[in-house]
Amino acid sequence: MKNAHLRMGKLTFVRQTRDTITNVSVRLDRLVAEVPEQRSADLHLVSVFGGDQEISAMLAAAHEGLRLQVDLTDCQFFGSVGEMPIIYRSSLQVPGRKRPVRHAVMLSKVFFETTLGANADARRTVLYDDSPDFVLHRLAVRFGLPVLPEWGGWFHGELHRRGLTEPLVGLNCSPIAVKGTKLRMLRILSQGLRRKAIEIPPEFAPSAAVQVA
Repeated sequence: MKNAHLRMGKLTFVRQTRDTITNVSVRLDRLVAEVPEQRSADLHLVSVFGGDQEISAMLAAAHEGLRLQVDLTDCQFFGSVGEMPIIYRSSLQVPGRKRPVRHAVMLSKVFFETTLGANADARRTVLYDDSPDFVLHRLAVRFGLPVLPEWGGWFHGELHRRGLTEPLVGLNCSPIAVKGTKLRMLRILSQGLRRKAIEIPPEFAPSAAVQVA
């Protein structure tokens, strides 16, 4: 864990009123964000830690949908977690410190809806990792797709070939956005089976492929 601070960013909230200026910063250790050129970024996953007051102020700002400043090693931008963010809080007891370090994870509604049954009609899926196995697994869970783990590499390649993937800004992760509805994903799988690019092993025939657990 030496030089761990070099793999972290900073999240800052600034608010100026007539009489006071609020300026709060916390350390950022995970981030998934979309950063358009003409508007504020959409922050889909934000993992931060700091003191009790700093974390409380940052979460209050997120709940209000206020803009937050993100500072990474190679870029800086503003963004928000959007409406109705999902927030998880915990405490970390660090040896040598009297008070625990507060940890918080903020998820956008779009990111949270990748869970099973949350939004089956979605046309776009934001994922934390772009590895083939993870992409196949998360899409299978979200849409209830009948797949086999062995199809991960082929399916990942098909998504890229069809222009259905978009890399996102990430800190200590490799996020990606996948475009497509459940019906489109099923059509891709169906075409792969017809062309024998992927196959159902004999031990599973004539039943359908099992879903990734």
